[in-house]
Amino acid sequence: MSSLNYFNSIAKDWNKIRVSYFKDELRELAINSVNIKNKTILDLGSGTGFISLRVAKESNIVFPLDASTNMLKELYASAKKENLTNIYPIKGVAEDLPIFDESIDIIFMNMALHHVANPDKAIKEMFRVLKIGGNVVITDVEEHSGEWAKEEMFDLWLGFSHKQLTIWYEGAGFKNLDIRSTGLKCQGSSSKGEFVNPDIFIAIGEK
Repeated sequence: MSSLNYFNSIAKDWNKIRVSYFKDELRELAINSVNIKNKTILDLGSGTGFISLRVAKESNIVFPLDASTNMLKELYASAKKENLTNIYPIKGVAEDLPIFDESIDIIFMNMALHHVANPDKAIKEMFRVLKIGGNVVITDVEEHSGEWAKEEMFDLWLGFSHKQLTIWYEGAGFKNLDIRSTGLKCQGSSSKGEFVNPDIFIAIGEK
């Protein structure tokens, strides 16, 4: 099974599954790190709308982008149920964004970068689509040793170091970097009972 097939298969249950990995507090920390009011938002690896459904209540337009059609269907259904009319789902991948240059105010990417084959390319794409003065906010796990996650959860990266993130951000052209641990944890366990509990980082950059 590929990563895409995996996420398509669990889309209907993702909102329940997600709670065991990371808490709502992470969303509020990410959102409160920037001013989203009346802004155009891109939510990369949006899943079922953990970030999108929340920011849509204050921002102007939200573009949730995900490679999983089923995830986007779940998100769209939730948006309709909440009567949110400013959400426009897009199917795509972070390394080749179907977004115009300098058209986005803020980019969020929560717990998705570790599923991206080429994070450096994705971060350069984020820089391309952001307006001057725009911000990227990535939240994900710090480096850990849970090799099983590559097989069971289709992770391509076992977290990231602050040094590596700094290299990618600066290489893309971002400035005023704020890369730090959040004090929050992500929990995961394998089918064989192996357990990881890595810290979660937040990485903010400005174009």
